[in-house]
Amino acid sequence: MFIARIIPWLFIATTALAQLPPSALIVSRDRQLPSLVPSRTHVPQAPDVQPAPPLTTPAEEKPMPSSPKPEPAPRVTKPAPEPAPEPEPMDEPEPTQPSDANANKLSADEKEQGWRLLFDGKNLTGLKGVRSASPLSAGWKVIGDELKLPKSIMQMDKVTGGDLITTESYLDFEFRFQWKLSTSSNSGVRYLVTSSFGQSPSGLEYQIIDDVHNTIGLKGGRLRRSGALDNVLPVGANAHLNSADPLNKQATPWNEGRILVQGNHVEHWMNGLKVLEFELGPQLRAAATKSGARVGPGFGVKARTQIVLLDEGTSVSFRNLKIRPITVQPVAPIEPENPTPTPPTQ
Repeated sequence: MFIARIIPWLFIATTALAQLPPSALIVSRDRQLPSLVPSRTHVPQAPDVQPAPPLTTPAEEKPMPSSPKPEPAPRVTKPAPEPAPEPEPMDEPEPTQPSDANANKLSADEKEQGWRLLFDGKNLTGLKGVRSASPLSAGWKVIGDELKLPKSIMQMDKVTGGDLITTESYLDFEFRFQWKLSTSSNSGVRYLVTSSFGQSPSGLEYQIIDDVHNTIGLKGGRLRRSGALDNVLPVGANAHLNSADPLNKQATPWNEGRILVQGNHVEHWMNGLKVLEFELGPQLRAAATKSGARVGPGFGVKARTQIVLLDEGTSVSFRNLKIRPITVQPVAPIEPENPTPTPPTQ
């Protein structure tokens, strides 16, 4: 009777278990499915099976002691880098300090003798631009005690500041000046000039050039070197130029020039020595034609003249620009040593 009642319940339980998913039938070792059989029915339990120990690697069996973590290096604070100096522009060289306390000044004796300054160390007192109304803005600069015409690499062989010309004209005069050259510089001082509108004044030229490096001076010899009447008459063998060569440093890089025009007589001086003298006239024109120089119709003709400082496309500096007009004194007739006595009057 009891068995007949329990059979339908077993059939229902079996059907329900069959409908469960397989994962639900896995029996955890920590729990067991509740028995569907009443407790009074003894169902033998399967013996407990101990789970197999997990597989381990030798490293897991005896873990190696971990090495101590390196302490972080102390943080070093780098000082802020100093700002790099700004590059100097090539057309703006460093100002030079005045090397002569008496530069661009006239002494009391010079004033008494009639000397005049063309540059006082700050302003052009007796010069003006040939083409530019403001040459100190066009390229010429006042740096230290110098009237300087600096040139960058891009400005080489190009006219920037232009020629400077005296505001007055002179018939007989003495002009003294100092100049300083850069490597391969070329410039000059022209006098007895003739000019055409829009052109650089032409005339006689006291040559200013770097004899050591400039190809004009090297190829032309003494005919094209400093102190010469450029491409017309050569400079004397006694001429000595204070060179701008950095490998041949001089006590001073400044050179002293002097031009004397008195009557038809002309002299060129350099660094205290007379390096050239000549007379104006047909012989000078013949010498210019022989040397191949291009001369105009007024070449070598005595006349009132302005004086020109040239911009030849290279760097050059001037200072102590002084000029003195000379008054030509008439020459008294020479009396004979033994004059003939005049007969006495009756």
